[in-house]
Amino acid sequence: MALRLFNDRDAMWPAMITDQEPLSVFRNMDREMKRMQRDIDHMFRHAISTLPEEDRRAFLERRANDHATSTVEERDGKKLLKYSFDLHNYKPEEIAVKAIDNAVTIHAKHEYHDQQGHNVFREYRRHFVLPEGVKAEHLQSKLANSGILAIEAPLPEGHKLTHHMEHCIPIQREEKKAIK
Repeated sequence: MALRLFNDRDAMWPAMITDQEPLSVFRNMDREMKRMQRDIDHMFRHAISTLPEEDRRAFLERRANDHATSTVEERDGKKLLKYSFDLHNYKPEEIAVKAIDNAVTIHAKHEYHDQQGHNVFREYRRHFVLPEGVKAEHLQSKLANSGILAIEAPLPEGHKLTHHMEHCIPIQREEKKAIK
């Protein structure tokens, strides 16, 4: 097999010239990509294993939860409803939590200029409705050093959380005739 690699300044990837059958080239490439993925997974697991337990847990939690998660915890004999949000990309002063009636909004906004003079803008917004009986005035929010924002509220005595059924609503498209 003759395999020659050469670099083209304008090319993103090196060009390959080979005397192999095209299907064989793709099989080899696929095998090599799988090997590289195994190597990366191995390095990742090793790097994670070297972190202190608290940092490892926070990192894995952040990686698994791009969106909000809610749990019920028991603390001092009382049940708490707890929501968690991953906001590690934002400074505390860039984060706002607001409640209007039983609706809660988390909004975070980050803007800066990079070294090339580009404006970089990142925004995070989540909105959720508190379960019946949970009072917004009892909400507390805490931002951990890991960037996980926790919003907690006590659950009323004997309260059982009900899960609402999700119902997808189809979107109908209106087609307007083009004006000639």
